[in-house]
Amino acid sequence: MAKKEDSSVNVYLNGLGLGSIAAVMYMIQKADFNPSNIHIFEQNRSKDLVGGSCDASEMMVNDQPAYFMQGSRMFEDKVYPCTKELWSIIPYNDNESCLQDHQRNLEECRVHTVVRLLHANGKKDTGYQLGLNTAEKLKMARLLATPEFLIPDGARITDIFGEAFFTSNYWYMWRALFAFQPWHSAVEMKRYMHLFFHEMPNMNTMVALERTRYTNFHSFILPALGFMQKKGVNFHYNCRISNVDFKVDSGGKERWIERIHLETGSGRSKPSIPVRNTDLVFLTIGSIVSNASFGTHDRPVDQPALNAQNLGGAWTLWKKIAAKQPDFGRPEQFLRDISQSTMMTFTVTFRGGLFQRKFEWLVERQMGRQSPLPITASPWILHLHTYRQPLFPDQPRDTCVIWVTALGSNNIGTFVKKTMPECTGREILEELLGHLQFDQDKGEKNEILDTSTCIPCMLPYSTSQFLSRARGDRPAVVPAGSKNFALLGQFVEIPDGIVFTTEYSVLGAIHAVKKFVKPSLVVPPMYFGQHHPLTSIAVVRALAR
Repeated sequence: MAKKEDSSVNVYLNGLGLGSIAAVMYMIQKADFNPSNIHIFEQNRSKDLVGGSCDASEMMVNDQPAYFMQGSRMFEDKVYPCTKELWSIIPYNDNESCLQDHQRNLEECRVHTVVRLLHANGKKDTGYQLGLNTAEKLKMARLLATPEFLIPDGARITDIFGEAFFTSNYWYMWRALFAFQPWHSAVEMKRYMHLFFHEMPNMNTMVALERTRYTNFHSFILPALGFMQKKGVNFHYNCRISNVDFKVDSGGKERWIERIHLETGSGRSKPSIPVRNTDLVFLTIGSIVSNASFGTHDRPVDQPALNAQNLGGAWTLWKKIAAKQPDFGRPEQFLRDISQSTMMTFTVTFRGGLFQRKFEWLVERQMGRQSPLPITASPWILHLHTYRQPLFPDQPRDTCVIWVTALGSNNIGTFVKKTMPECTGREILEELLGHLQFDQDKGEKNEILDTSTCIPCMLPYSTSQFLSRARGDRPAVVPAGSKNFALLGQFVEIPDGIVFTTEYSVLGAIHAVKKFVKPSLVVPPMYFGQHHPLTSIAVVRALAR
């Protein structure tokens, strides 16, 4: 157990993803840990490229700023207590925390959706009717009532629901929010249905949906990095933990990490570091943004980046330590088929205001008050995310930035007869404009295309954490017998928790800090609305619509 008064205890973490950031913030703010004894090894060369799937960047294109990001997270009050608590201990500025700024922004701009889905030929749908038949409703009730241990290993969502489920408004809206595919894990689907049970009556208006004031990176990642740097945390850029050595006691029941091996971001070896059994090592395993590849407005994404032999550091590390310790999970289960885990995203910077005016007219809402919009007729399975502007702090007043996800990128487009990876950013934007019916006026269409910058991104492992799995595929945050190490990120096993959320990364970090640094730390409890009779009645009424 690390004692805060023991100034000699060192902590080593890999990567500046949310798991590491949360663990460090809790150690400093909740456990009075000495920041100068904390070392974070980050394979990127600059803090502008960190944050995992909470990243955000900009570039200059023809002397104009263009913005892009791999991921964008949404929030809700009851499901995200750990995230909210983390925000409360990150100073946003000299006067308020990130949580206080978030709450102020929420009061200024609340989501209340009118147009919840967009069907073929621009047909609007409020989403009030979920479109589930009686058989699918019964299957939903059965899944909710089935204990997790009775669901067979490897079960998929298609093993639970029939074909009608996957053409319902419920599925279209659900998929837009959480990025589930029919072949994904039935257990993950069940966990999400439990934790978001109370939101079923509001799936059409999405009044509980929350977004940060700016990008996730600018709203809480960058403030956290600034705070940690000011406090003296040691950042080692262009350096990653490539492997660790374990020591196991003679009885085989207790184990330590006794050395960490380092290399540069490009893979060149660096001197290793001995680890005492009183030191701590927190390792993030796996990454949903590994092997990301970007295109430009005039060039498709870089296809060679899909080479699975060139995995990022967090995957390579996991594979190495799992080969040494049999209870450290099975990373190959989540790397087995990128056709089942790939998601493409694209960020569009619009200049001049035309797109924003047309979109606000379409959805009958101001930017920032609209939930993710599923374009149900899109072969690419497009989901349009819009935000209160500006999305980036230094964004010019005449620009508007949106972010779009695509779950069917290998299908041929409707308006551009190519798969999405074959398309330039301009062609991807042309396909989007066609589905929005913004191509009816050729002059306006060309104006939008000519005054915009669309940057596509391919993420081969973006939904890999949702792939069907068996017990033991994911390791515990604190493996049995661990005396000085914990595992973090989206690929650990936290009972009842939901992956693909900031909540999961933060919750794992809290468990690690509680185990090794401050046992009195209180873990915010999960909320299960099905235990509340009035909530259950409201859900039954919503299903009857």
